[in-house]
Amino acid sequence: MRITLIIGADGASFAHDLATQLDPGELTVIAPTVRDHWSAWLKACPDLDALLGTPGVTPTYGVADQLRSIEYSPEWQRTSDQVVAHRLVRSELIGTGFRLSDATLAAATRADLPYRLLPMSDDRAELHVVVGDDQPRAIHVDEYLADPGAHTPTETVLVAEAWSVSPAVTAVLEQTDVLVLGPSSRTLAIDPVLRTPGLLDAVRDDLPVLVVDHADTAPADLVRVAGLRAADPGVAEPVPAEAAAVVHRARSVVAS
Repeated sequence: MRITLIIGADGASFAHDLATQLDPGELTVIAPTVRDHWSAWLKACPDLDALLGTPGVTPTYGVADQLRSIEYSPEWQRTSDQVVAHRLVRSELIGTGFRLSDATLAAATRADLPYRLLPMSDDRAELHVVVGDDQPRAIHVDEYLADPGAHTPTETVLVAEAWSVSPAVTAVLEQTDVLVLGPSSRTLAIDPVLRTPGLLDAVRDDLPVLVVDHADTAPADLVRVAGLRAADPGVAEPVPAEAAAVVHRARSVVAS
């Protein structure tokens, strides 16, 4: 059975739980990239970074604290030493000509993840939030998320020159038996992936799609200005937010 899970940083623990219920090689995870940005010359991919992490590891912040001590980076870009290590490797690979998909697959292999991990796109597409009424300005979505109460959002803007689903993701979706929309923010994770140009073309109309029950974890004001929720593709049905229940239903629909 081949299961494809769409999920973001807030669902990283679920991805690991789901993998424990499956055989090796059965699970591929597709992560959003609209929160990506460059920080201190490193390619930051918050959703990929979280999904590359090891559950139970206590993070340290030596590099981030040193950067703040010399006032080199803003507080909203503070991240752990473990994530900095991922970003160093990713940035070096991208700098030598590798695509983000290739760099992510390499990182996932080195991290010995129990699933295959792919970004939704190899292209740079960043979500910005327009804030302020008198003097509107656009800020990166992660800057907004660091302190949403300090801003009044009025709209969201996707900044991209060209943007499409990666060939690797297209190949996975064309061969998948079940697509799972994981317990992750619709605004920040699920919908950005579903709205990636070309992605739905790879999802056949009769593909079983399991929609995991989950409340949107994004700030309410951001959900409001982001617009309507994207339609679920394929033949969609809700399932509980339990890894065992998702696997049981997936095996049932594949067997039917």
